[in-house]
Amino acid sequence: MCIRDRVVAVTELDELNMISCLLAKQYGVKTTVARVRSTDYVETPYFSPESLLGIDLIINPERVTAMEIAKIVMNPVALNVEYYSQGRVQLMELLVDENSPLAGVKINTLDSSNKYNIVAVTRKHRTIVPRGDDIVYAGDHIYIMANTDNMQEVLRTIGVQQRKAEHIIVLGGGRTGYYIAQILEEKRQPVKIKIIEKDPKRAREVSHLVQNAMVINGDGSDLDLLESENVGQADIYIAVSNDDKLNLLSSLIARNLGVPKTIAKVKRSDIMPLMQQVGVDVVFSPRLLTAGAILKYIRRGDIISVTVLGEERAEMIELIAQPGSIAVNKELYKVKFPRGAVLGAISRGDTVIIPNGSSVIRAGDRLIVFSIFNSIHKVEKLFINGGKH
Repeated sequence: MCIRDRVVAVTELDELNMISCLLAKQYGVKTTVARVRSTDYVETPYFSPESLLGIDLIINPERVTAMEIAKIVMNPVALNVEYYSQGRVQLMELLVDENSPLAGVKINTLDSSNKYNIVAVTRKHRTIVPRGDDIVYAGDHIYIMANTDNMQEVLRTIGVQQRKAEHIIVLGGGRTGYYIAQILEEKRQPVKIKIIEKDPKRAREVSHLVQNAMVINGDGSDLDLLESENVGQADIYIAVSNDDKLNLLSSLIARNLGVPKTIAKVKRSDIMPLMQQVGVDVVFSPRLLTAGAILKYIRRGDIISVTVLGEERAEMIELIAQPGSIAVNKELYKVKFPRGAVLGAISRGDTVIIPNGSSVIRAGDRLIVFSIFNSIHKVEKLFINGGKH
């Protein structure tokens, strides 16, 4: 790749990133991406104007993180939620605990009625495509794909009780905490929000920026404060301060007080597994989310979107089946899918199809495919450019 292909500017300085992209465009670089955090420049998570200031894509890490957290607030049973085909298809990651009706069940005994697919299972840091005779065990992370409109029915079918989050506590009134409250307000979620912010000045600022949230000036590690604010009554505790240690400590305190779900933001992605091991339910790294957003953008073309799953060992890819490609106009059972890959859903116009062996792929279909990294290129060969790569 030569420097004329693309420039990605992700330094700590917004101005440097923007100027670098502007200069790159002047030197003929085709694609420029800049990380921009300041709300003075951009309020959107992904801003893709027609080369504003020579920048093709602007990414705001804090708002990207807030959007991911907001998706879980709206689907509290999930560990992760992703959408495909313009929101028509939903992927949900669920933890199977010891009390789950899924624990110990063979996948082929579940009644799918062609309404969902279990496209992947992560077990002990290994992500696989499950077979029908595979058993789901406690501790597994399963990835379920369904029509977005049907997902709640699917959860009930498999015995998962979805509950609404009515009361959340947010530790940290910085950009991420503010964006969480703002996004939930924009989506008109009927949820009570309390924001705990240690800095008095920032607490006052945030209190004037948000409409439906109560802002409390205090220390998130102060047990007396957390008890007095009835943190144990919250449905979700979200720790997004700028201090990784504080986020971990306050999340554990909240869990000890009785909060059923905890979410934390960390700068150091290497401690994410440790935080989950000690009891934090969901951990997000703005750095990894930013990298994922950049990956989605620079891999555009035949592939519409990319989502990294299973501790970065696998991907969900969304692509369009091209005329003349190997798998088009064939029944799925006649298509030799590579090992470690599975077709999760087909989006055809306004219709979402959860495929089975007799399903036929048509040219122009949007396909959402799970694949381990080693098989991604083979998947593309089935559906893109007539298989000629």
